[in-house]
Amino acid sequence: MSAWKRIAKRAVVHTIARTAPLTWGWRKPGSLIVLMYHRVLPKDSPERQFEQPGMYVSPETLDLHLSELKRRFELVQLDEWLRRAQVGLPLPRLACAITFDDGWRDNFDFALPVLRRHAAPATIFLVSSYIGTTQRFWPNRLIELARSAFADPGSLAFPQTLAALVNPVLAQARERKALRIEDLDSLVQQAKGFGEDEIRRLIDATAPSGRSSSEYREILDEAQIADMAQSGLIRFGSHTMTHLRLGGAVSPEALEREIGGSRSRLRELCGQEIGLFCYPNGDTSAAAIECVRRHYLGAVTTRAGWHARGGDAMRIPRIGVHEDVSATRASFLTRLSGWL
Repeated sequence: MSAWKRIAKRAVVHTIARTAPLTWGWRKPGSLIVLMYHRVLPKDSPERQFEQPGMYVSPETLDLHLSELKRRFELVQLDEWLRRAQVGLPLPRLACAITFDDGWRDNFDFALPVLRRHAAPATIFLVSSYIGTTQRFWPNRLIELARSAFADPGSLAFPQTLAALVNPVLAQARERKALRIEDLDSLVQQAKGFGEDEIRRLIDATAPSGRSSSEYREILDEAQIADMAQSGLIRFGSHTMTHLRLGGAVSPEALEREIGGSRSRLRELCGQEIGLFCYPNGDTSAAAIECVRRHYLGAVTTRAGWHARGGDAMRIPRIGVHEDVSATRASFLTRLSGWL
């Protein structure tokens, strides 16, 4: 991006940041904005090199966000807001609910202290079969494999269909003598064209063992979940049993296992009522939505927007916030506006 384009973009961002909060006052009373976070990683965290840019904020950025949100919204538990809306009870004029997807360990290590400092409630959506294990999400495994293949050409044999995606990315990176995180992000987005079972099979065929059980665990365990629940700030929701994307041809039996089975498991594990669901990758279908409706009070998507009383509680929109688009006050307020 040229210097002039950067200056122009900065001017637009600051203009929207000043204007957008004024327009929120025109919204219908009872409006709700739900924010979507994933990971909270310090600036020097080695985990960042295996993560997509749209997946994390720093603890300092989360602190900035909560400071701004408390000035402009009433922070609420999403399930409480939905229950009040359902029975016609009064709602805050402008409310904000915080959510975190996937159940990363760093939510305990780095997000919880910031949430406690601000007394900010939040919901964490858990993948029930991953809790307390060393299982990894396939995008992180794919990024690690691509980095290894770049550093040591010929060390890995990707299956043909996966190699058709990986090899052009690596070839371009070798020409410029650098593998950028943007290259890896693009690779993950392309790999989402595979079905869930297929992409996992292809990655397993490349590196069957993954990380050993003695290596760093990325996902929350039961003790950390219990500690977070005891804080009084954190509630938990379901993100399926195995993080299965629900937009394809998923059998009724698999839907019930992923959607209903995960709720049963989490109720036992968390000691809380599990009233909320989160669609992995935002992918869904009519059958999945109806299954969710049978088991949950509400469900969140990745579709951008605000929610209000009377909206479909099974398709609640959210605003995704991450470091590269919300690390300053102006960029955060612009992100909340939905205009950029």
